[in-house]
Amino acid sequence: MQSDLELASLLASRLCHDVVGPVGAIQNGLELIAEDESMTEMAMDLIKKSAAQATAKLQYARMAYGAAGGAEMLDPAEAGRLTAAMFEGERANIDWRWSGAAQPRLQVKLAMLLATFALGAVPRGGTVTLVHSDETGLAITAEGAAIRTPPFVELVTDGGDTQDPRAVQALLIERFAAEIGWTVKADAGETAMRFTTVPRG
Repeated sequence: MQSDLELASLLASRLCHDVVGPVGAIQNGLELIAEDESMTEMAMDLIKKSAAQATAKLQYARMAYGAAGGAEMLDPAEAGRLTAAMFEGERANIDWRWSGAAQPRLQVKLAMLLATFALGAVPRGGTVTLVHSDETGLAITAEGAAIRTPPFVELVTDGGDTQDPRAVQALLIERFAAEIGWTVKADAGETAMRFTTVPRG
């Protein structure tokens, strides 16, 4: 199994990759203004959109990957808001059906990671629906016209090792689920892919 140090290194690489794009776009916008003031309006639009994207990614990462301030319980509605921000600009929408009282930290973090992972199943657009039940755990369904199995899904369901930073989310999903006492199952059809948590055997 991947060591904690290796996992931390992969996660750092993944987070840097996620944020460097929008931050670089902000820098490009500022350089554009400096070179040609007539492009200020277009550049400011780019800067605003990129800043919002960077903020969304960082806020999502803080709760989904981070310690979330050390809290043992997290607000599922706030998690849904942060996850929805990650869908901005994507072809798919999210239907987050989990609110109410604060819930155990790992369950909420797992829901966030699974919801954005499921986004990879609907590259041409669709809807990702997340439902939580105290009895059965999590169910995430990605529905769309074209279903694709997301990369690294085998790590989500079976665990394993990788040196690819893009796979760190899949690794964490499996580890978080195992810590709770769950296994993640993935089932794909022609128009939907479903991820569910089941008691670990």
